[in-house]
Amino acid sequence: MNELRFQKPVPPDPWNDVKDCTQFGARCPHDEMWIERFPSVALKHEDCLRLNVFSPEWEPSKTGQPDGFAVLVWIHGGGFAVHSAAHYGDYGICEALCLKDVIVVTIQYRLGFFGFSCGEGIPSNLGLWDQTLALKWVKENISAFGGNPNNITVFGQSAGGASSDLLSISPHSRDLFQKVVPMGGSGCCSFAFNDKEHVSNICLDYATKLGYKLPEKVKADGDVVLYKTPFEFLRTLPANKLQIGIIGKRDAKVNQNGKLDLTPVYDGDFFPKPIDELRKEAPKKLIMTGITEHEGLLFIGLKPPRTNIHDEIPKLLERELLHQGIKDIEYAKETMMKMYLHGHNIDNKKDAIKIAVKIVSDVFINNGVWKYADTMTKLGHTVYQYCFEYCNPNNFGLLGYVLPFKAATHGTELPYIFKKGVISYFNPNEDDLKVVEIMTTYFTNFAKYGNPNGVGNVPQIWKPLTPEDTLKYMCINLDKVRMCDNLNDGRSKQWETLYEKDSGNAISYIADDQIKKQDISGKL
Repeated sequence: MNELRFQKPVPPDPWNDVKDCTQFGARCPHDEMWIERFPSVALKHEDCLRLNVFSPEWEPSKTGQPDGFAVLVWIHGGGFAVHSAAHYGDYGICEALCLKDVIVVTIQYRLGFFGFSCGEGIPSNLGLWDQTLALKWVKENISAFGGNPNNITVFGQSAGGASSDLLSISPHSRDLFQKVVPMGGSGCCSFAFNDKEHVSNICLDYATKLGYKLPEKVKADGDVVLYKTPFEFLRTLPANKLQIGIIGKRDAKVNQNGKLDLTPVYDGDFFPKPIDELRKEAPKKLIMTGITEHEGLLFIGLKPPRTNIHDEIPKLLERELLHQGIKDIEYAKETMMKMYLHGHNIDNKKDAIKIAVKIVSDVFINNGVWKYADTMTKLGHTVYQYCFEYCNPNNFGLLGYVLPFKAATHGTELPYIFKKGVISYFNPNEDDLKVVEIMTTYFTNFAKYGNPNGVGNVPQIWKPLTPEDTLKYMCINLDKVRMCDNLNDGRSKQWETLYEKDSGNAISYIADDQIKKQDISGKL
C-alpha cells in the first residue's frame, strides 16, 4: 500500500470469480474515541476503499419506479479523521430504508493524514477523490443491483454533510448525482475547509515529530538526504504511525472556533475555482438540509470549558469574532452578548450552560448550515430545511454521563434513519419507532421523488424555502411534526448581518431595538 499512500485512488482490478461480499471491508486506521469503540465491527487497514450495497430483492417496476430503485449514497462523518461506513450497520438499513423501496450505499474513504494531507509532491483532498471514485462506481454499476443511475441522492452528516455539499459543486463529482442532503454540516461550516498552507504545515510538523528532517538540515549535519519531502518519509512508515483521532493524545486538533486541522482545502484541482464561483455555476440540485436542536451540546460534553462557564461565554464570542476578522471586536461582542443573554440570567449555572451550548451550536454548525440553505435557495436550488428535536434520554449510553443535559444534539438523529446506534447501542421503544418511521419516510420520499412529501404519506406537508424566507423549517419531533418560522430565533441571520455590515467601510451593527423585535429568548 505504501506506493499508493498520498496518491489519488485507482479503480480495483477486475475479477472473474465470485467475490464474497458478506463482510464489511476494512475501515481507515484511526484512534477511536471512547464513545465509538463499542458499536464498531470493522477491522482497520489502509486498504480501506470499500463500499456496501443494500438493495431490495423485488423488482423496482412493482414499486412505481420503472427505471430502477432510487439510490441513497451515505458519507459518514467523524471530523475527516475518524469513524467508518460499518458503524451504520446492515439490518437496520434494510429494515428502515430498503423496505421503503430504495437502494442504500455506504462508502468508506481515507481519513486524517491518509485522506486530507497536503503539501509538496502530493495531490490534496484525497478523501474527496475517494468519495468521487465511489460515486463513479455507483453511477456505472448500480443498475446491476436494480438501481436507477439517474436518481442518486448523496447524504451525509457532520464532515459527511460537508463532503456531500462539496461534492455537489466540484466539476469532478457534481454530475454524478441529482440530489443532496447535508445534515449537521456543510461546506460553509467553519470546520469544513482550511487554508492549504496551514494543513501543509500540520503535515510537516507531524512528520518532524516522527523523525523527518528538512533536506537543508540534513546537509548541515553532514548526512545524506534520503527524503526530499515529508511525504517521501511518511510513505516509509507503518500505517499505525499515521493514524490519529479527534479527542486524545494523537488527535486532529479542534480549535475553539470549530476549526479542524486536516480538512478539504482549495487546491486548484478538485476545486479548480474558488468555492463561491463553483456554487454559482453548479447545476441545480434538489436539497434537503438541517440540524438538531442543540448541535453544540455534544461538543460541550466531550470537551467542556476549562474555566467557569460564566467566564467562558464572552471568550467564546470573542474568539469567533476574531476568527471572522470583525473590526470592532468590543462593540460586536457587546451586541452578540445582548442577543444570547436576552431572557437569560448568566449568573444562573443552568442558564449559562444553555447559553454556551447555543453559541457553540451556532459557531460550529448552525451558522454554516443556514448559510448554505440561504445561499443555495437564492441561487435557484429547491431547498427543504429541518430541525430535529426529538430526544429519548435513555439512548445516550456512556455519552449521557458527560452531557450537561440531555437533548437532541450532533448525531442523535442518525439512529432514526439507520435504525442503529452510532455512538451507543440503540434499543428503540415504541416512540423511537414512530420517529424512525417519520424520518425514513421523509428521506426515502425525497430520494424517490425529489420531494419529502412524496405521494402525501407524511404527517405534515413540508414546504421548501423561498428567497424571501430562508428561516422556515420543518420541526421533527414525536407528536409535533410541523412547519415553523424563524429557525433558532434568527440567530444565524443576525450573525450574517453582523458580518455583512462589518465588511463595509463604516462599522455599523444591529441596533438594540432590532434585536428586541426578534424573539430571541430561545427555548430552555
